[in-house]
Amino acid sequence: MRIRSLFLATLVTVGMSTTVYAADTLTPAQQKQVQQIVHDYLLNNPQILVQVSQKLQEQQMQQMQQVQQNAQKVIPDVSAQLFNDKTSPVSGNLNGDVTMVEFFDYQCPHCKDMATVIESLAKQDGNLKIIYKELPIFGADSQFAAAAALASVNQGKYEQFHNALMQAPDPLTNDVVMQVAQSAGLNVDQLKKDMNSDAIKQELKDNVQLAQKLQLMGTPAFVITNTKNIDQSVLIPGTTSQDVLQSIISQARTNKLANNS
Repeated sequence: MRIRSLFLATLVTVGMSTTVYAADTLTPAQQKQVQQIVHDYLLNNPQILVQVSQKLQEQQMQQMQQVQQNAQKVIPDVSAQLFNDKTSPVSGNLNGDVTMVEFFDYQCPHCKDMATVIESLAKQDGNLKIIYKELPIFGADSQFAAAAALASVNQGKYEQFHNALMQAPDPLTNDVVMQVAQSAGLNVDQLKKDMNSDAIKQELKDNVQLAQKLQLMGTPAFVITNTKNIDQSVLIPGTTSQDVLQSIISQARTNKLANNS
């Protein structure tokens, strides 16, 4: 009975993480008993997993809605930094009627997945402006890659280098970044000098602050707006399909985004 009581307390307190809870209170033999009880209980009651999954999806949807609602309030206040910061790299049609801002990290697997989607959108939509916001959240290697990418602007090869980094194999070490830079035709010595500039350091800090204001929970994240009417803006946190992005772009272009976020 004691073991079963401990199991119930463990399940309520930490869900499936029984070993974390039990490590300080149970012997190794008792830990195994608790784990077996959890195993058997879930096998006999698989509906629990469905309920947990549904609850998690509900929570995620609520969080996404909260982020989007916050963004609708914040975007007007940060629009200059979001859409008109001259230090942020830009591709596509610089005079495009729709602007898409992407927050990303070169070590983010979901960002890598979305890279081909963004490339395809740019090729298919001649009136789309794309603004890149480097948001290195995966540690020092990500910081290094982001700084190198921003430095490549000085050599006019940002887009080429950016796409190459998105296709680079993991782990994205400093050496790999420099190898990719060389393959992309960059002057590596000049790149190393430029990437240590105060302007690049400030750009990365500004991007972090901007992401915090938008309450972004990770990468990738996209903000799509009608270039001449920022009231027609929407935040898309996380990955999505090309069809969804194209639909939102079309709605922004025709001023039909109101009340859709």
